[in-house]
Amino acid sequence: MKFNEKLVLNSYMFSLFGVKDLEELSRSFKEETRNEKVDEEGVSMFYYAISSRLFDDTKIDKIKLLEYDENIVRHTKNLKQAIKWKYFQYLTLLFTEIYLDMYCSSKETLLKNLNEYVKEFNEALPKKEKIAPFELKNLNKLAFWNATGSGKTLLMHINIMQFNHYNESKINKTILITPNAGLSSQHLKEFESNGLEAEMFSEESRGLFEKEMIEVLEISKLKESKGETTFAVDSFGDDNLVFIDEGHRGAKGEEWKTNRDALSANGFAFEYSATFGQAIASATKKRGELTQEYSKSILFDYSYKYFKNDGFGKDYTILNLKEEPSKELEYNYFVGALLSFYQQKKIFRDNPKKMRTYNIENPLMIFVGGKVSQSLSKQEGSDITNILKFLEKFISQKELSKQSIRKVRENRSGILTASNIDIFTGKFDYLSSINIDENAIYQDMLELIFNAGSGILHLEELKGCDGEIGLKVGEGDYFGVINIGITNDFKKLCVEQKLDLRTKDFNESLFLNINEKKSKISMLIGSRKFTEGWSSWRVSTMGLLNMGKSEGAQVIQLFGRGVRLKGCDMSLKRSTFYGKGLEAKYLNMEILNIFGLKANYMEEFRKYLENEGVQNSETFDINLPVLRDDRYKDKHLKVLRLKDGKQYKENKIDELEYTQNSAITKKVVINLYAKAQVIGLSVSSDYAQNADTYKFDTRKELSFLDKDKLFLDLIAYKNEKSYFNLNINKRAIDAFTQNSDWYVLEAPKDYFFISKFSDFERIQDAFSVLLKKYVDEFYKYHKNSFEKDFMEYRELDDNDANFVEEYKVSCEEEGNSDLIEKLKILKERLSNNDLEYKIDLSYFKSFVSSKHLYNPLLFKEQKKIKISPIELNKGEMNFVEDLELYLEKNRATYENDELFLLRNKSKVGIGFFEDGGFYPDFIMWIKKDDKQYITFIDPKGIRNSNPRNDPKMELATSIKDIEAELGDTNTVLNSFILSNTSLSTLNELHTNLTHQFFENKNVLFQVGSHKNSYIGVMFDKILS
Repeated sequence: MKFNEKLVLNSYMFSLFGVKDLEELSRSFKEETRNEKVDEEGVSMFYYAISSRLFDDTKIDKIKLLEYDENIVRHTKNLKQAIKWKYFQYLTLLFTEIYLDMYCSSKETLLKNLNEYVKEFNEALPKKEKIAPFELKNLNKLAFWNATGSGKTLLMHINIMQFNHYNESKINKTILITPNAGLSSQHLKEFESNGLEAEMFSEESRGLFEKEMIEVLEISKLKESKGETTFAVDSFGDDNLVFIDEGHRGAKGEEWKTNRDALSANGFAFEYSATFGQAIASATKKRGELTQEYSKSILFDYSYKYFKNDGFGKDYTILNLKEEPSKELEYNYFVGALLSFYQQKKIFRDNPKKMRTYNIENPLMIFVGGKVSQSLSKQEGSDITNILKFLEKFISQKELSKQSIRKVRENRSGILTASNIDIFTGKFDYLSSINIDENAIYQDMLELIFNAGSGILHLEELKGCDGEIGLKVGEGDYFGVINIGITNDFKKLCVEQKLDLRTKDFNESLFLNINEKKSKISMLIGSRKFTEGWSSWRVSTMGLLNMGKSEGAQVIQLFGRGVRLKGCDMSLKRSTFYGKGLEAKYLNMEILNIFGLKANYMEEFRKYLENEGVQNSETFDINLPVLRDDRYKDKHLKVLRLKDGKQYKENKIDELEYTQNSAITKKVVINLYAKAQVIGLSVSSDYAQNADTYKFDTRKELSFLDKDKLFLDLIAYKNEKSYFNLNINKRAIDAFTQNSDWYVLEAPKDYFFISKFSDFERIQDAFSVLLKKYVDEFYKYHKNSFEKDFMEYRELDDNDANFVEEYKVSCEEEGNSDLIEKLKILKERLSNNDLEYKIDLSYFKSFVSSKHLYNPLLFKEQKKIKISPIELNKGEMNFVEDLELYLEKNRATYENDELFLLRNKSKVGIGFFEDGGFYPDFIMWIKKDDKQYITFIDPKGIRNSNPRNDPKMELATSIKDIEAELGDTNTVLNSFILSNTSLSTLNELHTNLTHQFFENKNVLFQVGSHKNSYIGVMFDKILS
């Protein structure tokens, strides 16, 4: 069994929600970025998403869940940084809330419940794999298996506050244990940026406030007895709150683990690592003991396989040499690696606006060795000098380099995959798109990568920069830096290889400034230090010099550094994963390209990734042409757009003011019944139907309002919502405190009962929520009032953003030979304007819609196949197929009408609403008689929607207001949602919902008894 299948504590936490695993719990809400927001009432949208799926068999009730959510939101606000949690981060914090609540309430009850679950859990395990029962001593440690780049440092900051909230026992010190000084310094900066007090550990006590200070200490400084630079472990006591970063370090049972465990024997410990699995797998003597320990302490598993499959971080390619190559092939290989990096640099330079939109940093190529710098081996030194000799050869032997560039671009590198495909096939889409030859490429590479038009390679030992060697060509600026620590052996190697190594006085570190915008460094060569204590968003191409044989955890750590990606809107996701995709020719900017000096290292690297649960084989990439249907061109099809230059935010500034406008005030309604239960007030079971309403006494209850805080709350809220053209004056708040006709406040009569001064906080909080709700409605009203005068119809043309020029399809070669052959045939046929050939596999389809304005349309179910722009999902494909079938069956009915269909791209197509945007999946035009019927259609699951008040469903009504405002009687607008969630499922969450209720909102069902009739109902409603 794999280690991740034995995580009994993690499994127990999921069982509390009545689910088996992360996928089952998060499936319905993890893709919705709107869940990352906190509403005006201070409740996270994740609360609503999770509470909506709690059933009778769950052991967590909604009131308790709301209490945990309030804690998470409060702790988050206490950090200086503005943070929006991703779904897995929120769940990590939620699990921590639940566990600490149970642990601090009754360890004995928690132990009993866990051991009852262990019995159930063990029933499915072979005898030798069974988990031993928990003991009380197992309960005071939690571990988090977090992929590098998944935000474990921020989670740690909240974990500190969570523990202090629940804990009532004595804690001596709060200590963070790190693996090295670099990470200690990094943590101190991050604590400071979040307003948390921290300092490097010293023996000078801080007295009464010591336990509130986070003290940072490297694990190597903990020893049995005190030394000159080390501290005796027993001098700390054993009742500390301990946080352990890179928890895999020392997890094999050495002295390090013994010492760090001693610090929290009667306290509490939190451990964090991206590589628990690799550390335990590589342990020999104590593997079984460690498996038992960590299977019972890992609370949340979000290791790399989850991170990647959810679309976070860069994709990657491993371009491998299968066997020891000839000198010519080796040279082609490194030229190909350099050319891949050059393409990334060129895309970045040539497309600054796109790069800013997707938060892509200036690409950096790194080569990493596996030994620590103090013991640089001759082999590692040779690997580095071999790279330097290659660079020297590339720069000096111009014609050879250009010849190699040409071979690589023409797929004649001589290096083949197992399927006899050149490894560089499909890797240079951007260079192909700009029609540049090898002469221009070579010269541009010198300037863009090496900061010089010509010259020879120089190495300069930079005195005063802690062992750095700067690399430059001729008199150009430094283009690279070697950061390995300068040794005499390495200098001798440079002399032997006839490399030009000089010494220069230089005070400003090239390495430490590599993340600065002004840095001209394109290449970094270093050691294992890059796996811990250093990070950069720039890493785009990676070479492994001497890693992979026996350093699995370090390899994964390093790999995690390279796949970090900010993403559009700081989503951390690849654009291809959620439909806001970069065009195919730019996708290389979201890929980490990995190369290696020796094939056996690369194979080991693959194995480590596979142990992480990520399958790795050679990838096959192909670009498929798209054929456009030009029959629409003389049909004057209309699209709905806001007039150029008429965006509300750019043209109008409004002042927040009190108004009795009912279009605003009737929507300012908040309900505090659930929060009343959280604070222990009794609430009648029928409050949903018979809610009491409350009005504040403006002279008594509101006299203690902190108006400065209200004002700051509103400013923070307007910034969070990006209401940048809304001015808020503090004096405007007075009018709201003096009137009570602008809101409805539903709350139990005793909710605002004052027994002590702190009870006024509830009034302060509730009034702040009301004001935020008012700000929302005020802003929406003025935005809609402004923009409705500037909407217009335009004719669809060739430049419309919804058209697609080509698809890029990528898949693993292994196991996909049938698909690959079919894709090759499809490309050839499409290149000849032939749409007759189709791919019809269970997991991949290419098909043609007679009404869609471009073809083919693609569908896939296998996650390992990637398509850009994003493929149709199942609901969308079913709609297209059902539409074709309906039109075929009713050909006579519509023979005099014309119908056209077009996918509507997210973010660049036609969108509605200001809050995050709603981009229906399809636009359909019907031309009948002299009228044009424009219909927006969105096939989707609606399980987590509120059917009675969902803005996407309400678009069916509001779009008619837009139609009336535009005043074109020959153009009819409609909106439909096509639900692939059944009515019976919806009635598990709501009550008394009927098909007629939904049909009145233009919500039709693709599933169940209505599957064969919903298209007809939609056409009847459109044309009625």
